[in-house]
Amino acid sequence: MDSVYDCPAPTVEPNNAKLGLGKVTALGNQPEPCARPLRAAGDDANDFPREGRSPDPTRDRAALTGDPRNDENLVISQLHVAFLRAHNALIDQGKTFDEARTLLRRHYQHIVLHDFLKRVADQQIVDYVIQNTHPRFDSMAEPFFMPLEFSVAGYRFGHSLVRGAYLFNRNLKPAAFNLLFTFTALGGQMGGFDTLPENCIIEWEHFVDIGQPFNKTRRLDTQLVEPLFHLPDVEGNEELGDGARLAVRNLLRSYLLRIPTGQAVARALNLPSLSAADLKAVAAAAGDKQLQALVDGGFVERTPLWYYILAEAAAQANGQHLGAVGSTLVAEVLVGLVRRSEDSILRTPGWVPSLPSAVAGKFRLADLLAFAGVLAAKVPVMA
Repeated sequence: MDSVYDCPAPTVEPNNAKLGLGKVTALGNQPEPCARPLRAAGDDANDFPREGRSPDPTRDRAALTGDPRNDENLVISQLHVAFLRAHNALIDQGKTFDEARTLLRRHYQHIVLHDFLKRVADQQIVDYVIQNTHPRFDSMAEPFFMPLEFSVAGYRFGHSLVRGAYLFNRNLKPAAFNLLFTFTALGGQMGGFDTLPENCIIEWEHFVDIGQPFNKTRRLDTQLVEPLFHLPDVEGNEELGDGARLAVRNLLRSYLLRIPTGQAVARALNLPSLSAADLKAVAAAAGDKQLQALVDGGFVERTPLWYYILAEAAAQANGQHLGAVGSTLVAEVLVGLVRRSEDSILRTPGWVPSLPSAVAGKFRLADLLAFAGVLAAKVPVMA
């Protein structure tokens, strides 16, 4: 939410409580693959507000947002736009800027705790962490800090979930991985357009569970899809050498920052460590080369934390969610961050979601997208 509310141009105009949006580039009622997607939000305000063209690749059509990484790929950038639209929908209901910000932030916290976390982590561990205070990560400490075990290793579990292609909309079916980066400023060059072309507006029904087929993540394991070994730079060109390989980046960063091993973190959390047999079995499932690298590098007994968390998920949960160490690490930090918020739902007794939802008492990402007008509200969300 800091990226939504901390940006260079937070409002449309002076004395206007709405957040700025950018307009997509119209392509002139073209047929597929250049057609405007069929979805709820039919207006042009489906892009970031952007800077103009610039010879500086870091500023060229850059999104006006608190974190430029939110314009790295189309799925993330369109999600950010959805939050901007949700804020503006609250303003249209008569809310002040501060009221809308608080209401949206609290519903986002609810989504993180009860939708996102309970999908990617062990639900029993998530519930326990929500209900209990833990001294291992003191989110109320000053000065505040983000644990490196989380930011450099634990929260990078999502790299294993990435697919090589996605059913994105009526035009991009599927969209190859590189296309998701081409039509952004940070990951590509906007496909040559000044703003997002209208045929690249996302159709969210392909990404959330609303009772019809949708893109599902890959299982959590120690393998990455092939495009993650060919990462682009800010100009859309492939990085040189190992800089193009996401796994190398993750492991090297952990080594340089002296992140403790998976076994050390398991001991610190008072959780059982994976056995050598478990680690070897997971590596063998990924192929002989990975198993050989694990053994030759001495990583069976001293396993890099990022790799360990992926292996644990595969060994303990068949890749359906994080294992014990991964779930505890991710849940404690995210729950702690929610608890630290001054108007946190965890510090507000009796707080319940108040925005419209398809299932009473629940508010999920699909509900927020429907409220923002980017997902057809008429489609029932599954319980």
